[in-house]
Amino acid sequence: MNGILNILKPTGMTSHDVVYYVRKTLGIKKVGHAGTLDPNVAGVLVICVGKGTKFSDILMNGDKEYVCELILGHSTDTQDSYGRIVKTGDNLRVTEQDILKVLKEFKGEQLQTPPAYSAVKLNGKKLYEYARQNIVVEKPKRPINIKELTLLKFNKNKILMNVKCSKGTYMRTLCNDIGERLGTLGHMGILIRTAAKGLNINESTTLDELKFFMESGRLDECLIPIDKMFPMKGLYIDRIHFDKIVSGNEIITDTSELNSDNNFYIYCMETLIGIGHKIDDNKIKMDKLLM
Repeated sequence: MNGILNILKPTGMTSHDVVYYVRKTLGIKKVGHAGTLDPNVAGVLVICVGKGTKFSDILMNGDKEYVCELILGHSTDTQDSYGRIVKTGDNLRVTEQDILKVLKEFKGEQLQTPPAYSAVKLNGKKLYEYARQNIVVEKPKRPINIKELTLLKFNKNKILMNVKCSKGTYMRTLCNDIGERLGTLGHMGILIRTAAKGLNINESTTLDELKFFMESGRLDECLIPIDKMFPMKGLYIDRIHFDKIVSGNEIITDTSELNSDNNFYIYCMETLIGIGHKIDDNKIKMDKLLM
């Protein structure tokens, strides 16, 4: 039971809650998520199962896409609608042209200051720990990349945006900063993650569906095989080499169709057993065991 799940996380659950549910449903301990979602955020949560957990670092580095609501007029201590209002803006005479101009300014690579209520660490402590103790600290700026930022809808004081961004981008802070740039204040309302590392919300699986697939023996309908999630060339080896290569030793086999610079999948007995690399024209070695 190895692969990736595209789970539709509901609001009200932490990412850890979802991991626990998947562990219990599948009856397997080796389950993890690739990038958290706050409890009040719904959408795509990438779940790694079995040997799929070995790819969690790759999955976390992928781009994310969101539908995000910005509410103008107030700023909050958490930069979202769940926080306490700390300031009210003076100017709400914002036009659609103003919004389009400002959104254009936020596209591209930039430095973002994470919110006070976040899990970013400073001197070994998470920022929210300082905030809860009313300790003011200078928060370190982090590089982000807003690749797409488009206006979906504008109605009175609410702006609905589609955002495609790099790992580590805080939507709450983006809303706060856009509100300030518009000459007023703002905070984040509804947030839905619509895509992560190429997995789309339209193809996601609910937790109820996951349970149904598991109980009916149809888990293959939602569990994405590792070699489908990460396409690479494959090499089939004879079963006489199995013990040697899974032990980390080099084996001699035909590698003429493989590039020396790239990794590739290694199959044996029609089963994916790992990822390897080419040593020379007739030798390969296992890098990552997937069985």
